[in-house]
Amino acid sequence: MGVAIEKLRDSDKPQVMTLLKQVNMHYVPSPEMPEIDWENYAVIRMDGKVVGFCGYKILSDCEAKTELMAVDKACRGMGLGSKLQTYRMEQMARRGIKTLITNCDRPESIAWYMKHFGYEKVGKLKKEHEFGAPDIDCWTTLQVDLEKWAEDFKKVAADE
Repeated sequence: MGVAIEKLRDSDKPQVMTLLKQVNMHYVPSPEMPEIDWENYAVIRMDGKVVGFCGYKILSDCEAKTELMAVDKACRGMGLGSKLQTYRMEQMARRGIKTLITNCDRPESIAWYMKHFGYEKVGKLKKEHEFGAPDIDCWTTLQVDLEKWAEDFKKVAADE
């Protein structure tokens, strides 16, 4: 099984929108996601097929925010989400980003970001529109020190 992460191409957008529909985040434009700037988006392909994607937005020279990420329901549990998250965190760290913000609504996703990527809860944000989990009315804002994460990640990779 060949797995590769690549910069998103225009031809990938229909598949990405199909994945967004699986997680109820396809309402674009909407108050929650007015537009998607595809510049910092990547896809993960399995045997040539797009099975996941992720993106981020640069807010300043030292701060960024993750945006959308989804993995095809048929491919969950294979570590693809971790690969995508690690990929985008590495990309931002290389660009000198120090602080990374993520808004998340599902408790299991919040726990995943905290356990595997060192995020901490820093606040809540009321949803403006149904987006993501329809039964949850607010986002949990998570934050991670990206410099510390990158340093720790390099140490772990060196030990493997």
